Amino acid sequence: MRYRNLGKSGLKVSEICLGTWHLKPLIDERDEQGIVKVDEKGSLDIMERAFDLGVNFIDTADRYHGTAHVSPLAYVGFAERLVGKFLKGRREQIVLSTKVRGKMGEGPNDEGLSRIHILQGFKHSLERLQTDYVDLYLAHWPDPSTPIEETLRTFNDLVRWGKVYYIGCSNFSVAQIMEALQISERENLEKFVACQNLYNMLERQAEIELLPFAKTHNFGIFPYSPLAQGLLAGKYRASAEPPKGSRATYVREGEWKRLFTERNFKIVEELRVIAEEKGVSLAQLSLAWLLAKPEISSVTISATSIAQLEENIGALDVKITSEDERRINEIFAKY
Repeated sequence: MRYRNLGKSGLKVSEICLGTWHLKPLIDERDEQGIVKVDEKGSLDIMERAFDLGVNFIDTADRYHGTAHVSPLAYVGFAERLVGKFLKGRREQIVLSTKVRGKMGEGPNDEGLSRIHILQGFKHSLERLQTDYVDLYLAHWPDPSTPIEETLRTFNDLVRWGKVYYIGCSNFSVAQIMEALQISERENLEKFVACQNLYNMLERQAEIELLPFAKTHNFGIFPYSPLAQGLLAGKYRASAEPPKGSRATYVREGEWKRLFTERNFKIVEELRVIAEEKGVSLAQLSLAWLLAKPEISSVTISATSIAQLEENIGALDVKITSEDERRINEIFAKY
């Protein structure tokens, strides 16, 4: 395993971050609402194996609930509880990231980035995680109903109280990140050090503004959905039904259907050729392509088996050459 600084901070994180939005499913077991259940032991085994392989960066969120994410509020917090079990006996060896913003209850203050919701949400996150601090605390996505100054002052207090070590954001635009940084500079508040935004070979909007901004300001990026909901893992074919047990068979259709386009399948098939020539999997090529970018501090993967985890971590041994980069860019230019 290799480690990089998270942006300009001194915090060192593994190049692979284990995300917990999707946990190992029990494909043949569903609850009374028809929601696929999570394999708790299998998920913990994956976390254990990741730790053994040198992964020190675990990402979760108060809203995350594994494969049951289409269900109502009864499932929220599930992923944090599971991570809490994993942390026992190794807390100081793990860089723990969690988030706040999402709907956690039916009350008017049970969501958002207000002071009251952040402080209440943080308290409950600590309880679920069975810890007394969080290494990296993220605003999960913007909250237009709350002044950003209120959010930043609350985050600053958590840092000042020793409960949070670093702060960041997720799903913020560059304009929103810049506004937050400018306010923090002016008011002498703790600054965001990193963001977790969508970025992969098929969804490259981050290259327009976010990557240039990160390069100029040494701002950390640890993208999510690096394999485009499994499309860049080579699981799916344009003319075939999703294989049993694949993510497309148990998550909301909207999460993957938007990616299943003729254009994307053509790109994937051409990328598959490059991967085969290099003797690596398509998933490894896709992850290595991200890690080859100096603006990336870490890449957030999810794994539903140890074999999948080990394959993804194998991307660390894949070198993306300038010729690979040229060919990949030509494929995208074509489509």
